[in-house]
Parts: sequence; C-alpha cells; structure tokens
Amino acid sequence: MDTAKSYRHSAGWPASTLAALLWLCKVSLSLAASPPLPFEAEYEARYGGFRASAERSLHNTEDGGIKMNTRLDLKLLGKTISSIQEISSLTKDIVTDQIRPLTYTFEQTGLGKRSRSVSFDWDRAIATAITGRQENTIALEGPAMDSLSGYIALRDQLLAGFQEVTFRGVDKGEMHDFNYVVTGEEWLETSAGSFRTLKLERVRDSESSRATEIWLALDWDYLLVKLVQREPGAKIISLELTGATVDGKPVVPADSGAG
Repeated sequence: MDTAKSYRHSAGWPASTLAALLWLCKVSLSLAASPPLPFEAEYEARYGGFRASAERSLHNTEDGGIKMNTRLDLKLLGKTISSIQEISSLTKDIVTDQIRPLTYTFEQTGLGKRSRSVSFDWDRAIATAITGRQENTIALEGPAMDSLSGYIALRDQLLAGFQEVTFRGVDKGEMHDFNYVVTGEEWLETSAGSFRTLKLERVRDSESSRATEIWLALDWDYLLVKLVQREPGAKIISLELTGATVDGKPVVPADSGAG
C-alpha cells in the first residue's frame, strides 16, 4: 500500500524522484479543482489523561495567497502550561495555477519549548529547514508541501477522485513521502453533531508503530472532523471537532438538513 515503496525498484529510479513524478501527474489532473474554501474550526484534543483546546483555520490573503494556522493550548487547573502554533503561508503559481508553500513555522512555548521553520525558494528549487540550531538545505524535486499545508494537496486529490493520496512534504527538517488510502464513507458522531465523512488511513512503513486515521466532512469541503493517532506505548492522540465555519457559514450536522 506504500505508493513510494511500490516503485522503489522500478528501472533503478530513486523512490523520492518517482514519488515526486507520481504526485506531479496527480496534480496535473486536479488543477481544475476549485481553491480551498476559507474556514475556522475549533477542536477538543486529548492525549492520555490530558485535554486541550485547538484551533485550525485557512484564510485568503489580500495578495491572492493563502494562510493556514493551527494552535493548541494545554491547560492545567485553568492555566496554560504549553502552547503550539503552526503557520503556513502559500502562493499560487501564475503559470501552473498550482498552490505551493512559501514559509512554515512551528513554535511550542511553555512546557516542551521548541521551534522549527521551513523557507521555500522555488526559483532555486531548494527549501531551507531550521530545526532548533540545525539548518538543512533540501532539494525540491517537483511539488512539495509542509506538514500543515499538505491538507491542500490531500483535498485536491480527493476532489479528483483518487482513492490513494500521495504528496511530498518537508517535516522536521527532512523531506518525506505522505501516503494515505481512503477506507470508505462513514457517518461520524461528534460533540458538534453527526457528519457524513470520508475516512482515510496514513500508510506507513511496516516497522512503524504509529497508526493515524482521519475523518473529513464530505459536505463541508473536506473539513477535518476527527483525527486519531496511536503512538508507541499504546498512547492515543485525538482531535475532534466542536464547532466551525466554512466560507463564512456555520458548520451544521448533516442530520439538520443544512450544509
């Protein structure tokens, strides 16, 4: 099921190059997809016995670009002890009409303080990733996203009807292949109501002890409704929608007859 691995020995081509070519073919088929709708969403996050509030948003900028943002606040006895914020700024290529990232930042303050960033230079075909005090230069062999804006690549391929989604992204200072498979449609009950969702699973190497499942709202431009990630040691990270707006409209459950 790992798309990159399935090509690893084909004609002696490097798997990274083949994965980039594969996504390039997919992107060319989905260029006609409409741009993602702006949204603002709120979630409840859980990790073990801890609970946190999370926000996720996408906005169009005045210069024709896109800005994505996520924030998670972990509180204990009413006091914020740790906050995580991710920001991705994107632009649209005037020749290919393809949306691609320009900058990405990750910053955790309070408990577990850390930071990292990525700058994309498409003219030179390189990305500069800074993780703590370490700086890496990464060659851009075709399209690439960051760990936040990968949502846009995933959405475009789902709109084009793909049952297996593949894209390349810079994450934690390195280029990775992200592979998902659609497992089917599912009615999902959340604290925000019932939604008609598309369920996907992250395809990982066989030796990986992590497992990730995501549910996207079919009636709300593939808005993330729920995420569950099983970590080593049987720990579970989860994210569940509590409320949202898409294109300025309040997100309502499918059983309410709106959407």
